Amino acid sequence: MIAIAAVLWLLVIAGVIFVVYVRYVEPARLEVTENRVPLGDLPTALQDLRIVHLSDFHCHNDEAIAWSSREAVRLAMHQDPDMIVISGDMFETCEVAAKCAGQLEGLEAPLGVWAVPGNHDRARSDPFAGLEAPPEDVETLREVLHDIGITLLANENRVIDVNGARVAIAGADEFAFGRDDVGMALRGTAGADLVILIFHTPDLLDDAAADSADLVLCGHTHGGQIRLPWIGTPWAPVWRDRRRSSGLLRAGRQLCYVSRGVASATRARFGCRPEVAVLTLARGRAEQVREVPLYRKDACGEKIEAEEAAS
Repeated sequence: MIAIAAVLWLLVIAGVIFVVYVRYVEPARLEVTENRVPLGDLPTALQDLRIVHLSDFHCHNDEAIAWSSREAVRLAMHQDPDMIVISGDMFETCEVAAKCAGQLEGLEAPLGVWAVPGNHDRARSDPFAGLEAPPEDVETLREVLHDIGITLLANENRVIDVNGARVAIAGADEFAFGRDDVGMALRGTAGADLVILIFHTPDLLDDAAADSADLVLCGHTHGGQIRLPWIGTPWAPVWRDRRRSSGLLRAGRQLCYVSRGVASATRARFGCRPEVAVLTLARGRAEQVREVPLYRKDACGEKIEAEEAAS
């Protein structure tokens, strides 16, 4: 009986330790990840360009979230970035953006700080609002971010000069509310030496217009938050394929980086630390990059994988 009681107590203690770790420890252990991004036709002028990729801050009136946001900003600024990209969900809802923008203050880079709206940035806390913010709220978000040095891109782009090379930064609006227009976001970027496309969810990789981008940056998934040994993430908010939940991927013709995010929506993480991703561009072949399928539609509207579509 004593042995059984001891085992039961050990199981209880182990369970409590696990819950505390998953709930409080790992969500606060932000990790800086270094990633080499090989691009075959990268101009010499863009060799070793450093992009800090952030996502999913979910800023709101919560001390733990505020701490994570400010810690991510601090870590990002210690990486000597040439450019900073935020792939959506800066705020928990559009209504708290003005109040909580201070949690993102301090981000700056020579080539700019760029962001796109996420589904939370376009949502309201009022359940009777159908969770959909009116169109004018994106302009309010734009103003709030502009005041702290962040440029919002919503189905638009900017082309900048970098050591004589033309770099296009394009951003799509949010997919969940049907406001995305990847074609519009990329309009006029065809002559650029490098096209960086930002959107919130990796589901937009399936938009055929995204094929003209050289590098796609997105988030939304939080990496799945729970990653089990030998299994991986049992669930991630990716509608079509959870293999696209995190990391550097090849999707069709372009490379894509999916961020694990800064915050933890359910405040639970295991084997999936929150992330400040540093992407260093380099000329080369992407031979070791994990490939994931794309899902396109044929003439009858049936979904087919990209490999079939290309044949």
